[in-house]
Amino acid sequence: MKALNKIINKAILLCLASFVLASCSDFLDQVPEEKLSEANLFKSKDDVVKVLTQIYSYHYSTIEFTSNPGLATEEADYNWSNYAPHYKDVGQYSQSTLRWNHWGSFYKQIRTTQYFINRIDECQDEKLTEDERSWWKGEAYFLQAYYYYLLVQQYGPVPLLDKIYEGNELTAKMGEGIPRAHFDECVNFIDSLLVKSIDHLDLFYTSSSTERAARASKCSAWFLRARLWLFAASPLYNGMTGPDGKEMKHLMPKNHEGKELISSTFNPEKWKKAMDIAKEAIQVCGSANLGLYKVGASASVKNGYDAYWNVFNYARGGHPSSENVFYKQNFSTSNIRSHALPISWSGYSGVCPTWEHVEEYFMANGLMPEDDPAYQAATGFETYVKNNNNIRLYKKFKNRDPRFYVNILFPGQYSYATLGNETESFNTRWAYNTTTNWTDYIWYRPFFDGPDGYASKTGRDFTTTGFLSIKFVGKTDNKTSKGDYAVNIFRYAELLLNYTEAALEYYAGTGGNPASQAAVFEYWDELRDRVQLPDVRSAYSKAGIPLTTGKLRELIRRERCIELAFEGHRYFDNRRWLVAEREGGPKHGMDVYKTEADGFWNEDYVFETRVWSDKMYFMPIPQSEIDKNPKLTQNALWVAENE
Repeated sequence: MKALNKIINKAILLCLASFVLASCSDFLDQVPEEKLSEANLFKSKDDVVKVLTQIYSYHYSTIEFTSNPGLATEEADYNWSNYAPHYKDVGQYSQSTLRWNHWGSFYKQIRTTQYFINRIDECQDEKLTEDERSWWKGEAYFLQAYYYYLLVQQYGPVPLLDKIYEGNELTAKMGEGIPRAHFDECVNFIDSLLVKSIDHLDLFYTSSSTERAARASKCSAWFLRARLWLFAASPLYNGMTGPDGKEMKHLMPKNHEGKELISSTFNPEKWKKAMDIAKEAIQVCGSANLGLYKVGASASVKNGYDAYWNVFNYARGGHPSSENVFYKQNFSTSNIRSHALPISWSGYSGVCPTWEHVEEYFMANGLMPEDDPAYQAATGFETYVKNNNNIRLYKKFKNRDPRFYVNILFPGQYSYATLGNETESFNTRWAYNTTTNWTDYIWYRPFFDGPDGYASKTGRDFTTTGFLSIKFVGKTDNKTSKGDYAVNIFRYAELLLNYTEAALEYYAGTGGNPASQAAVFEYWDELRDRVQLPDVRSAYSKAGIPLTTGKLRELIRRERCIELAFEGHRYFDNRRWLVAEREGGPKHGMDVYKTEADGFWNEDYVFETRVWSDKMYFMPIPQSEIDKNPKLTQNALWVAENE
């Protein structure tokens, strides 16, 4: 038994002889701390629930910048040199010095799902209904697929195991080694798990079934299928060549026999598959009354600004939002809700959007800033009076997409926002709110000597760019009381973006003109209408700018970057689009080391120059895992450390 335990401890899957169900989060508020014996684990319904809860407990929130690499891109700076984003920005990670190392933990959860599915039928507790047995099997299949998907996102093709190895079979398998599968095989395998999950799951939980809130459903399984097939169709995984002809085949992962693990031939039908699956996912979610949260959803939602902001600020219980397909409770202190508050709120001001990201937001007329002559000509300030204060508003922050004002706290912000295409307001939540920590009509001033500036909190916890990410910050939040919110993992708006991108690329890849295809604009128009922006065709027709395929691609990618900002997508989107090198090089913000009168307003200020290497397209597989598995190969360009 001791010899077998040594083998088990080295196994990639961390094959468990017993379950240690430690409390990893407050996710469902029922994770036990005791160690349960394997023999008794599936005797009672209560213990079965504990096993399933353990499987759920590890998947991370999208706003955890210490846990989720999706946030570590050019869209923001994180002002802490001891956290993973900093090490990534300066290139300080390798197969032995890892960041966001979830390899072993994800496989552990995969192993537990397999164990759960194999043994749940042993439970004959009369309290366990057959509906619950079926739901929970479906949840386990979904979670197994989800953890495999997260592995593929980070590492590319990975080893697949469709059974539990034990005893002599385990010993033989570990001696033989387990190779990485081809990427297309990974996709088909994950998809097959999701199809199985759909056979067992309910369509969706209802507002009255709070004990099932945040659990997997048919809607979440279809959603993950849509995301999976979008990735499979994308340039990195579908030919390894970008639309501009840039080849990236030097990134090709290979197995232990030297065989390539990603198709080097572009197949437009993969985009059609992504399009069809996304369409089905939209329809399934629609049948569960899921959809965009729009103007009129409640009495307080009167404009595009309200509609977008309310998606991210609601209680976690039950069914809080029509966009909320699958979520996780906001329980951690290491996230961008608690680390994006102004210093004058006694906040941790360290999640700082870059000027590169700030400039991405559309104008209120629906154009990209670089296509709008008025924006290009905007210089200096405009003054308005509010509460007997003379407020200077930087002209480049005027008349922007309402999502800009929901996502970005900008220097000099007092109470200005554009609520839609034509409506301006001087009474918004930022920054004038006398019922919160910001009293006495204080506005956001991150200048060196301002109440939110470097001189007020030197050392750390100050904005490095002059901007803060406020998307997830409620107007009653402060450093010690940030509320209990649901953080979307799957948000309905993403499905609309997935379908739009797939439609664009399918028609472009088959030689058609995407601008003439209604499918490209069907859901895109709906998404823009939610925030009361003009649709793309109207905006660009009025501006006299033709919608070429290249222009449409640029616009839909920009739409995605804005709509899904700070939700954990950018890192992976950069890679699947083969544009991740933009994460490197100089990054800009205002000069926070200067006073307002002496140089703060400087768009050309470089706060950091970041390292980039193409090997960063895939994360390095832990060297310790390669040492254990004779058939496991490292990703391209990461040099084996024993060479």
